[in-house]
Amino acid sequence: MFSRIVIRGGLLVDRYGFRREDLAISGADISEVSPRIKPIAGDLEIDAAGGLVMPAFVDPHTHLRTPGGEEAETLATGTRAAALGGYAAVLAMPNTEPALDSPSRITQLLNSAAGLPIKVLASASITRDRRGLELSPFQSLAAVGVRIVTDDGSGLQDAHLMRRALEYCSELGIVVAQHAEVSELFRKGVMNEGELSARLGVNPIPASAEEVMVARDIELARSARARIHFLHLSTARSAELVRRAKEDSIAVTAEVTPHHLTMSEDLLAEYDSLYKVNPPLRTHADIEALWSHLGMGTFDVIGTDHAPHPLWKKQTPLDEAAFGMLGLQHSFVALWSEIPAVLARGQLVAALPNGVRSSLENLDHPGHTFETLAWLWQILSRMSWKPAELLGMGDSFTGEIEPGRLANLVVFDPNKGATVSAESIVSKASNSPYLGKSLQGGIAELIVGGRRLLEDGKLLEEGNWN
Repeated sequence: MFSRIVIRGGLLVDRYGFRREDLAISGADISEVSPRIKPIAGDLEIDAAGGLVMPAFVDPHTHLRTPGGEEAETLATGTRAAALGGYAAVLAMPNTEPALDSPSRITQLLNSAAGLPIKVLASASITRDRRGLELSPFQSLAAVGVRIVTDDGSGLQDAHLMRRALEYCSELGIVVAQHAEVSELFRKGVMNEGELSARLGVNPIPASAEEVMVARDIELARSARARIHFLHLSTARSAELVRRAKEDSIAVTAEVTPHHLTMSEDLLAEYDSLYKVNPPLRTHADIEALWSHLGMGTFDVIGTDHAPHPLWKKQTPLDEAAFGMLGLQHSFVALWSEIPAVLARGQLVAALPNGVRSSLENLDHPGHTFETLAWLWQILSRMSWKPAELLGMGDSFTGEIEPGRLANLVVFDPNKGATVSAESIVSKASNSPYLGKSLQGGIAELIVGGRRLLEDGKLLEEGNWN
């Protein structure tokens, strides 16, 4: 055992900006932050030279498949994947078997996850059994700590029921999160509607299937004077609708995923079901627009939509394969790897708060351009303290690297590179879209509540996972 953990030589990045300082951790908290901390006997020293020390990540959109889908993922395997990706907390989605639609099921899940080193929170379904017919018992769900309700996996089609959910949840402090999808337009689609889907001869999913639902629910939130959150938006028009709603002071927030920021419909040109996801991968123009809206602040959070499936559900013809792909383990690294391509396109800008911009302007940052670090900060904010705020975890995930704050920290090596292999995947499933791809950067260390979970990118198992 050691008395303190001392992290030295790294570039600290938090909600206030950038600075070169060391930090010490005592117990569960950060105890000291200063330009130079000298380790003493009994300290564990972590050399972060050349690396970035940041608040750990929070995923607001994770499928842990418990209960009922443990063939694809378990609480233990899912949280291991989260740790390797730099996540200290995840929100479990309710589209399980049975659905998480009652206080007893939520409590059972949380009790099962209580001993894990990664914090697991639970969302509940908007409607009973996610059938879209009868609202779940929101007051009882709020009493057991539910902060998010969603019928993720399908959109709530009944506009009257959706408005009632918005009104009731607004009074309880619960956020209604919509999987924006009009079923009459979606039908049996498998990929984005366009020239490629026509050439392949497969059923398409038009962009309007998402956009019509986004427009409807913005108006419902306006009339109900309630808050609405949109999951995994994928089109330029959806993002623009959210931007305009925010300008009109409607209480709307939105999520984008790493795969919608980094992958296009072209990956399905060979009928590869690995890239079949809902909402589908879209066009290069959509990707450009999503990055633009990320830079201007339209998107509040980045969620992985980590969706493990057993091989037999993915290694089938495209029209029969399950929707979804793994995300937890490689999302941050994938986005970091994409930044050079974003900068090469030349038009996109990551807006920064004045204080953050000032800290970056005054920083000597060899090896990284100002624009690269500006995008890093935008991505970090939407993967760390912003989702923590959405989930009501602001007290423990403040995004501040300051004495007295809970030590939830990531050390990121931006120069490390690796090709993703099947052997490196720790999820129970293997449907990762990053298999065989070379990614830049790596999560070197993860500390959660003062507890060291990763060392040099490897899980520290003993005493951490049950």
